[in-house]
Amino acid sequence: MFDHFTNAFSGNSTPSAEDELVERVRKGDGAAFEAIFRLYYTRLCKFVFHIVGSPAAAGDLVEDLFVKLWEGRKEWSPEGSLRTYLYKAAKNQALNYLKHQSVVRSWQREMANGMLLHEFGPDEELHQKELMNAIHHAIALLPERCRLIFVLHRQHGMTYREIAKVLDISVKTVETQMGRALKALRQILRPYLPVLSFLLLTAK
Repeated sequence: MFDHFTNAFSGNSTPSAEDELVERVRKGDGAAFEAIFRLYYTRLCKFVFHIVGSPAAAGDLVEDLFVKLWEGRKEWSPEGSLRTYLYKAAKNQALNYLKHQSVVRSWQREMANGMLLHEFGPDEELHQKELMNAIHHAIALLPERCRLIFVLHRQHGMTYREIAKVLDISVKTVETQMGRALKALRQILRPYLPVLSFLLLTAK
């Protein structure tokens, strides 16, 4: 049963496939709920991490999101695409968390000091560590809106229109902020540009 859902809903689903999953969840179908959870949990955690700066908190917030979704499944009626709904709900969870936690400044300090190096295994080459540290550091230095837009587009594959819905802004604002993010990253990562040309190509 789960394989059926996974094959039918592999990230490029049609609206009808999404509607079917949502309808099944509303009826208490655990397999449909598990399919959504497995498909989106990891990517939502990565997205929330970019907001709250804590992997543990990100995991807890996303888990809480899915718990609330399941508990309120009978009245669940997401507007727009399921992906947009989940990202927007995750963003709201993260922002509500930040309102009650003093983590923003400490997260920025950790990012600036390259604390994300722990993500790379001990066998990684030193130059790769330095390169990835530079990338994470550069992204962390972007203004919050620029950073979230860049992460959603480049790391989560969302379109400008989807990002606009998630962040409650216009598509034009997304375009402008993405342009600013790319310009800033080109400046910060100038020494690495020959290697990072794939990352900084103008968005289409």
